[in-house]
Amino acid sequence: MQPVTASPARISALWFGNQAVWSAILGVFLQSRIEELAPAGGVVAYAWIASGGAIVAAIVQLAAGFASDRRIVLTGHRREFYVAGVAIAAVALVAFFAVPTLALLTAAFAALQIGMNLAGGPYQAAISDAIGEERRGRASAWMSVSSFAGSVTGLLVAAALQGLIASAALVAALVGGTAVALVHLRTLPATHVRPAALRISAPLVTVLLSRAAINVGFYTLFGFLFFFVHESLHVADARTTTGLLFLAFTIAGVAGAALAGPASDRIDKRIVVSVAAVAIAFAVGTFAVALNPVVAFAAAIASGCAWGAFFTADWAIAYAVLPRDAMASAMGVWNLAAAIPQIVAPAITAPLVTALDARSAGLGPRVALLLVVVEFAIGAALLWRLPPLTSGRRPPY
Repeated sequence: MQPVTASPARISALWFGNQAVWSAILGVFLQSRIEELAPAGGVVAYAWIASGGAIVAAIVQLAAGFASDRRIVLTGHRREFYVAGVAIAAVALVAFFAVPTLALLTAAFAALQIGMNLAGGPYQAAISDAIGEERRGRASAWMSVSSFAGSVTGLLVAAALQGLIASAALVAALVGGTAVALVHLRTLPATHVRPAALRISAPLVTVLLSRAAINVGFYTLFGFLFFFVHESLHVADARTTTGLLFLAFTIAGVAGAALAGPASDRIDKRIVVSVAAVAIAFAVGTFAVALNPVVAFAAAIASGCAWGAFFTADWAIAYAVLPRDAMASAMGVWNLAAAIPQIVAPAITAPLVTALDARSAGLGPRVALLLVVVEFAIGAALLWRLPPLTSGRRPPY
């Protein structure tokens, strides 16, 4: 019997469920649930809960990644982490929509972070565990497809459903995607890996700082768009409108990713990221001064297309710069550049939004969106400290 060939499409199915949950929760439901339970101090409560959840995520992801690296040496797989994490996350999702107080909502959100990162941290190494380097480009493409498809699904849930029905839909996406991945992973031969020690080089630090700055901008947009729609555009059904705006953003991202893929193979990846960052800055700047939802939707489509281009080139840069002999460990550190911005973005933006809203209602969220422009510009500029990053030319470090 011939050995089973690893399928990137099936392995990436878990990422579909992961993105469905986080797009719905972080994009819409966390803010809307906080508004329901603490209408007087929603922005401040959101900043504390989102930052605290991100701290939990960073700790759990690093610990689970280290533990799974040790586990795979003994067993040849990391499947126990996926099963345990998803089980915890499924229960936490139901509690998130059912609890009646802000304190219990905070606890449910922390439990959700624990479960999702217990599974998601080790899962970051799934592609490198099962698929050879010669096929990782295709595998990365499938991860992008699963990511965008999951985001679209989560945002459709956020726009159309609420309460326990919404939780059931998100649990189904998470458990279903995980089941597809697990059934396939069980058919693959064991992969005994002993990761090398991670070397922190100056180029790696540069890439991490760049990604962190850009993600601060992304999570500022992600976290404060609901308040912009509610307070600045004065939309009655802010939850649905915010979900639809993120849906437009995400669908447009597919087009941006498709355009950026070939470009990243032909020209310097720093150029692709910089062009995408400039496009996002222009689109989000238009967002910030929008006076009605029509302009906001146009800006969402433009910024989503640019974000898709950035998303593709960003991963291409990661594979060019991160050390190949310690990729699993490096991905754990790499993910801190996404986790820590979830702490920083609300911590630095919420006080500013609150102070400006006290002077003029709705001004705070508009200025928050303008901060996104600055943060993306800083992130793109940092990449120019690296040498040229063209296809087939790996930097000398």
